[in-house]
Amino acid sequence: MLTLTKNVVASAVGFSVFAVLLSSWALTFAIGGEHLLGSVWDKLVMYNLADRLGLTGWS
Repeated sequence: MLTLTKNVVASAVGFSVFAVLLSSWALTFAIGGEHLLGSVWDKLVMYNLADRLGLTGWS
């Protein structure tokens, strides 16, 4: 029973961390990341990063 409780608590903590990270990422987009982060924003946006690394199908 103790192992089950530890697993449930660990899952709850992991989900909470994931939810906070996802929410902060979404809030950054909602507020306007370019205004918050300036020129660094273009380097952080995923489609720009993927394009720079050659992971996209378009050229």
